[in-house]
Amino acid sequence: MIRFAWVSGLAVLLAGCGGSGLSTDNPGTPPPHGGEVINLPGAKGHVEVVRKSSARGDVSFYFFKDSTTPYSPAPTSGTLTVGKKQVSLKPEGEGLATPPGADVFPRGALDGSLTVELAGEKVTIPLGVR
Repeated sequence: MIRFAWVSGLAVLLAGCGGSGLSTDNPGTPPPHGGEVINLPGAKGHVEVVRKSSARGDVSFYFFKDSTTPYSPAPTSGTLTVGKKQVSLKPEGEGLATPPGADVFPRGALDGSLTVELAGEKVTIPLGVR
């Protein structure tokens, strides 16, 4: 009886082993500009947040309907709010960017919100970029 219980217990343990676990061998296609991707509210697409290598904390934003299709037309203006500081974003290439000039945001976490108009609708996107 003890042998039966031991063999049964071993069989149950082995039955749960095996199979393939999660793999990180292929993490998928990286974002087009090498930034971080944030989902837009309401499953309306994605925004890619690209932190430039400047000590001023410059940031660019690119908007996509899915992982490869950019919004067309792309937003031509927006507002970035971090704490009590607000900055109007300017068009730059296919996206929006913080304006050149004085220090905008310190390097580090970008916690705040981004407000733009996409497909004729005002959208506020919470940010939490580290």
